[in-house]
Order: sequence, then structure tokens, then C-alpha cells
Amino acid sequence: MIRDQSDQRTELERLAPELRRFARALVARDSGDPARDAEALTRDTLARAIRAERQGRARDPRVWLRATLMGLNRARLKARGAAATPAPGNAGPGVTDALSALPLDQREALLLVALEGFSYAEAAEALCVPRITVGARVARARLALETLLDAARTVDGRGKPSHPPHLRLIK
Repeated sequence: MIRDQSDQRTELERLAPELRRFARALVARDSGDPARDAEALTRDTLARAIRAERQGRARDPRVWLRATLMGLNRARLKARGAAATPAPGNAGPGVTDALSALPLDQREALLLVALEGFSYAEAAEALCVPRITVGARVARARLALETLLDAARTVDGRGKPSHPPHLRLIK
């Protein structure tokens, strides 16, 4: 628990870049302007953190901030009428596109564990689900990512991955 307001501000300043990175990854392709949405989510989350600290919040700030940001993101999607699970087949060839094609619950779990370095227990606390649920979501997300990324690779007539025409293979 952070002791006073100056400690709280220092902690929030230290955590803000991580939170902003998480927000960008979470909303990467969910809207027309993901950078603006990520910044708004980060700002709203930090504002709530300041208000909550005045009320004596005792949870781990890393976990609490991400839980709050994910809740705000779900509310944003609901208000826009956007689906939490994108339509299949939306993924392009990149990792960001493949991540965006994952159902939101899987994307959240994977980002918490793989990007943020949370343990499964910390991710479970942030997501308000049992630890085993986090494990299942991460496993499904990894499998889906592998499938999406494999499908995005082009294959030449001999069954080998093709390379962009501007690259030359040197043996």
C-alpha cells in the first residue's frame, strides 16, 4: 500500500508507461483510432487510481490498474456496440492483427501473462477469475495465435514458406 499522496503520484508516474503499453496492445485494432483510445483508457484509469487511493485502496497497484483499465475497455466496447469477440478471419499477417483477432478474454489473459509478465495468480486477480481459467485462456490464445500466424504465411508451390520478393535467400 502506498503511504501518502506523493508516494502514490511517484508510483503512478512509474507505472504509467507500462499501463499505456498495455492499453495500446489491448485496443490495437479495435477501433478507428487505437492510439487515442489507448491514451483515453490510460488517462481514465490513472484518474480512478488517484480517487481510489484517497479511499485507502490496498491492492497491488500493477494488478489494480490493469483490472481497472480492462473494465473501462469493456465498458467502451459495450457503449460503442462493438463485439468483445471479433469476427473470425479478420487477422492479417502481423502479430498485432492476430492478437486483435483473439476473443477479448483470451487477449487480456495473454497480454497480462506474456506482455506484462504477470504470474497466473496476478492475472487471475486482475481478471477476477480462477487461476485455472487464466491458464486455459492463455493456452487457447497461444494456440489461436499460432494458427492465425501460420495461416498468414504464404506457401510456394513446393510447400515451403515463400519470402517477400524483395528478400533474397543466401545459402
